[in-house]
Amino acid sequence: MVQSSQQAAGAIAIIGFGEVGPIFARALADAGHTVSIFDIKLHDAATRAAIVERAEQSGARVADDLASALRDAQLVFSAVTASQAEAVASAAAAHLKAGQVFVDLNSVSPAVKQRNSVAIQQNGADYVEAAVMAPVPPQGIRVPMLLGGRVAGKTAERLNALGMRCEAVAQEVGLASAIKLCRSIMIKGMEALCVQSMLAARQFDVDGRVLASLAASFPGVGWDTGYEAYLIGRVVEHGQRRSEEMREAASMLDGLGISSALATAVADVQEQLAARGAPLVEALDKKGSLPEWRALLKPA
Repeated sequence: MVQSSQQAAGAIAIIGFGEVGPIFARALADAGHTVSIFDIKLHDAATRAAIVERAEQSGARVADDLASALRDAQLVFSAVTASQAEAVASAAAAHLKAGQVFVDLNSVSPAVKQRNSVAIQQNGADYVEAAVMAPVPPQGIRVPMLLGGRVAGKTAERLNALGMRCEAVAQEVGLASAIKLCRSIMIKGMEALCVQSMLAARQFDVDGRVLASLAASFPGVGWDTGYEAYLIGRVVEHGQRRSEEMREAASMLDGLGISSALATAVADVQEQLAARGAPLVEALDKKGSLPEWRALLKPA
């Protein structure tokens, strides 16, 4: 007899409640699952209220601490920043036991995922690395994910029963993340190239001609229909998180004995534009959209 998605999932916990957490929580709660969330920012009076409100809107229960969030969860999603992924896995490991599955959604290097795996499995829990292969909005829990780990196949079946779109690619931890980060070097490299190109082109007032030339050289890409606006907007809104991912890519390259200079430079470009655009992003909810990309690239 085929299990229902509720039976296959049991209680669910989400660690980290930034961009991804509320989206997953809302979809899972709407489907009738019990969802508990915890975020370290709940301990900060300046940020607690906003997280509690998002959790209520998402149909999730706010846990007082990490241990209570994890206590009854069969599935645990870690959706924190790249810089906190290892610390969260280490902290969670002390509270996890056999029968629980820790799904690491974070964009970190294969080496970090491997260390996280060792930590989580020390008390009998299972570890699955997940590489999220596209922006979560607007696809939500249907975003494509690659899974790795000794129970990746079974976990893919469980998550797909919840409405997700997962593919197990390896029993070895690290390969799914390698696929993602190698792809990210290309994707985020294109974003950084676009930012640098348009920054310079704006100074000479030749951006229109540059874009026309790109459209002629690469027809169908979208250089004549606003592709540059999409790339630049992604950096302005999500550049800090994306820069952290690129530093993880740089760490991966260093571990392979390959120069990480390019990946580091891409991270720097992402981080710098994100910092410049931070005030605009803070006002995004009020205005509803970012300014036209040329305004985003005005000299600081």
